[in-house]
Amino acid sequence: MTWPAICLAVLGACCFAAGARLQHGASADLPSLTSVVRRPLWLGGLALLAAGAALHVSALWLAPLTVVQPLGVFAVVVSVVWGLKARRARLRPGTGLALTAILVGAGSFAVLAAHLTVPAPVPSAAQVRAGLLVALGVAVCSLAGGLLRGRARCLALAVGGGGTYGYTSVLVRAAAEEYAGRGVTGALLGTLTAIALSVLVGCLLVQRAYADGPPEITVACLTVIDPLVAVAIGVGLLGEAPGLTPWTAGAGLACAGLAVGGVVRLALGASAFSSSSLLSSQSCPSHSRSM
Repeated sequence: MTWPAICLAVLGACCFAAGARLQHGASADLPSLTSVVRRPLWLGGLALLAAGAALHVSALWLAPLTVVQPLGVFAVVVSVVWGLKARRARLRPGTGLALTAILVGAGSFAVLAAHLTVPAPVPSAAQVRAGLLVALGVAVCSLAGGLLRGRARCLALAVGGGGTYGYTSVLVRAAAEEYAGRGVTGALLGTLTAIALSVLVGCLLVQRAYADGPPEITVACLTVIDPLVAVAIGVGLLGEAPGLTPWTAGAGLACAGLAVGGVVRLALGASAFSSSSLLSSQSCPSHSRSM
């Protein structure tokens, strides 16, 4: 069921990007979330975000984290192309190369992972170990954020938020497995509570990062760190790649590096992300100015 999962994940990423774009357009000239929620355009964006979340959960149910999570970078491609269309701007060569790198890198990684990985259960012990590691990383990032200023502070907080969201995807897969296997149980309620807490912590870190630096820094960190953390948990703790060899690992890292390079290039090109703050609603549905 890996290939249907890839299609669902890409479609979900497109829904995330479109929903974020609609919400950003609806809220650009209003001061608070309470004023925005009555706009049909904003509600339409919310519906697309919910559809994207449902598609992403379905993909996680059908395929390993290592396959599904990196495909979220396609949301960046859709957002950039949509932004260029909305501004009637021409695609610059540097931006085109960056988009190509993202598509080729992420697509190749997904194809490679589809042949090497197998779905693995997410036992409670793995959830706890992963949670402790991510919590340690978030604590370090939060501490660094308290000591640093400006863009360095933004970078530290965004890395913490990206790590939290990567762990959230692990919990979502665990919740889907628990519900499918045993229905509503104490373990499922515990996992759902952990999901809510992870989303809250990630949202707060991301909003603080947006307040301390250019949005493209936060967007790039979320796009890169989120899948890296999820893949590391999938391969390192869940054993989703039992047939991994040094050659295939090197090929996977090369594909991932190509996609990451494309994202970083987009983040550094302010013209490509002149409306990149729209992606903040993908990271947290709440309007950032209301926080």
